[in-house]
Amino acid sequence: MAGTKKPKTVPATPWPAAPDAIHQEGTWIWLPLKGEWRDSTGKPEELVRQKFIRHLCENYGYALEQMRQEMRMISGSRSARADIVIWETPAKAAAGPGVSPVLVIECKAESVEINLRDYYQGESYTRSAGAEFFIATNNRFTAVFKLVPGAPGDFVQINEIAKASDWGDAKRIEEIRSKLRVFNRKEFQDLLFKCHSILRDVHKMDPGRAFDTISKILFVKMYVERSGLHGTFTVDFLDRRASTRLPTDPQVHDGLFEQTKAYYKADDLFSATDRLEISEETFRRIVKELERFDLSKTGDDIKGLAFEKFLGNTFRGELGQFFTPRPVVDFMVSMLDPQEGELIADPAAGSGGFLIRAFEHVRERISADVQKQKDKVQADIEAKGLPIEEEEKLIDDAFAKLNEELLPSGDDNKPIDTRVGRLAWNCIFGCDAEPRAARTAKMNMIMHGDGHGGIHYHDGLVDINGIFPGRFDIVITNPPFGSNVGSDQKVGGSEETRVPKETSYINRCESRYGEPWRQSHDAMQKAMGTNILDLFEIGKGKKNRATEIVFVERCLNLLKPGGRMGIVLPDGNLNNPSLTWLRRWCEGKARILGVVSLPEETFSSAKATVKASLVFLRRFTEAEETAWEAAWTKAHADHDATFNAQRDTLCGDLGRKVVTAEEAKVEDILTELAKLGVERTTPAWTAGPEPDYPRGIGSTKVGKPKWNGTASNAKEATKLERDYMAAFDADTQKRSDAFWRELTAGLRAIDAAHDAALWATVREEFDYPVFVAAPKSVGITSTGDTGDSVPNELPALLEAYRAFETWVEAGAKPEDTPGFLLPSAA
Repeated sequence: MAGTKKPKTVPATPWPAAPDAIHQEGTWIWLPLKGEWRDSTGKPEELVRQKFIRHLCENYGYALEQMRQEMRMISGSRSARADIVIWETPAKAAAGPGVSPVLVIECKAESVEINLRDYYQGESYTRSAGAEFFIATNNRFTAVFKLVPGAPGDFVQINEIAKASDWGDAKRIEEIRSKLRVFNRKEFQDLLFKCHSILRDVHKMDPGRAFDTISKILFVKMYVERSGLHGTFTVDFLDRRASTRLPTDPQVHDGLFEQTKAYYKADDLFSATDRLEISEETFRRIVKELERFDLSKTGDDIKGLAFEKFLGNTFRGELGQFFTPRPVVDFMVSMLDPQEGELIADPAAGSGGFLIRAFEHVRERISADVQKQKDKVQADIEAKGLPIEEEEKLIDDAFAKLNEELLPSGDDNKPIDTRVGRLAWNCIFGCDAEPRAARTAKMNMIMHGDGHGGIHYHDGLVDINGIFPGRFDIVITNPPFGSNVGSDQKVGGSEETRVPKETSYINRCESRYGEPWRQSHDAMQKAMGTNILDLFEIGKGKKNRATEIVFVERCLNLLKPGGRMGIVLPDGNLNNPSLTWLRRWCEGKARILGVVSLPEETFSSAKATVKASLVFLRRFTEAEETAWEAAWTKAHADHDATFNAQRDTLCGDLGRKVVTAEEAKVEDILTELAKLGVERTTPAWTAGPEPDYPRGIGSTKVGKPKWNGTASNAKEATKLERDYMAAFDADTQKRSDAFWRELTAGLRAIDAAHDAALWATVREEFDYPVFVAAPKSVGITSTGDTGDSVPNELPALLEAYRAFETWVEAGAKPEDTPGFLLPSAA
């Protein structure tokens, strides 16, 4: 496509008066370093380069005279041109080839966040030029690096760009050289703590309320910066808003928060009554502290880990129930190993730790695959022997196209059809019944690189948005312990159990999720006002159930056939004798993949210590359901006749003793009655209805003794019946009652033995090994500290599980049992 006509006039100044602007006429851009107009058609990186040159001059003090644009690093036709080269002073720039520059800048078209390996050319140019530092920018992100001496191709990211005035100060340059990027993370973390302290000191907020307020302000900041309308959120921005505010308008910070609520309305994060509840002055102080960080341009690892550290330190004692230690999260996600395209849910998301790690896990796989594609494209292009500049352009264009797949959202904060975009918007779902936790999860997810769209404030036991049964490949959660779901908790009975009726919500969900969502929503509508417990097989008709037990069924219900699940449960939930029914119920729905018992300090706080286990399950496939049913059929065929015969024998023996009490006088009367055609017997036993759960047999029933037959002499029979009843004095009745108790107890024993035999046969027919381990250290101390220095057996345990998994897939032959890395694994 042809550009517009080249301008004839030369600008009087290097740049126009407007901030951050460059001289442009149609498709032509003025290049101050070249003193010429250039057509930018098909060259989006040129706009990035010229804007950055102005940025270096105005914000870092560099003069145009100490810069060069498109300078060849070495002579020869295969020599590339560096985008921008800077010398220590204008005099050194003019001195000629013998003086090395100090900075090399490489500019790319605006596309996606900085990927270190995309900037191999910048490192090569910098090393060829004899410089130590180079900058990579694409307008959306800027990063600065230092070369690793004596290691071609190796460079590390540091924290800041040296100003022109820094180059004469060796101490200052050494300080810049030593500030690795990790410093940014700590700096951002420290800023969050400083803001937290301001709220505590000025408004006397407790830690939880202060944290919630900071999260709200971060949402305002994210709204301003991600909307693309205002740039970085600064005090100057507030002043500009204040200058146009009418006396009847809300204060600036209140108005911005209302706009933010509207921006995130579809996410159900804020209620209509939510407020910031701080003064304008306090708001300005916090904005001033945070304004150095443009959240839309700060790296996800910096934002995410800083926010997570701040989160953990703030809530370690107060709201610990919302947070699972990072080493445990990493282990559980790695065990389940989510893949690209799989749907993942956490119905008790807390601060979002599981969903964030799952998001990162899949994103890392996508990034690695994209990098493989880049490596191949680069090798293919370099093999053609093209002129270096043509080669670089082809590589840059190919990289830019591949990098688009790593974008999580569009510039409008809306879904984008890329590989990471589909992961972020279509695959990650979660909710929490505590509004502060839900907001925290949403912000936490944004800080780690997006994926927040499927997270909601809602009770995880009631369907909402895309969270409904039979939908997910992976469910991973740490449900609340120590509480109950009671019969007073109703569907639609509170804000967190609401069933939305808005047309916009219904149309959006039905369009996105289709008929399965419609069926789920209709079921929730019909259930309005009913007990939440009645939605569940193990809760129906009950007054209460432990919350974590109900979540076991909820999680299994959410899975597709064959879906995988990881859940944190109090120790013993699957082997406590009083909860045998729960293990049996689970065994009839899913394979138990593994159980890892955690040390006590894993979930320890000032209030309580909970000994917990990690339980991993896989919901039955259709084939496994068929195999399970076949195992039950076989078990009944193997055992029913034997145990029914035992019941017959027991009832025949003890039934007679119940009616005679082994009293001779009573037996004589019954003998005379029998001659008249009348008998007193206990009715034949009957099988009770099979229990709703777990799978098993119904309790055997037997009725009280009664008269049977028609007497040949009614008068005589009536007299004998009266004699029989009279013979049943207190002692005789006591003996009869004892036999009755023995009969019912015997039937219960037969039922239990029958049930046990059925389960033993089913387990034998449906036998499989289960991974069991009890590590002594899992990367967290009793005071909540984590880090590389804290002992952690979980990585080794994961390797052991992978060996176990391979062994199972190969047929689980006893002779091939692998040697596990941990003595506690079995």
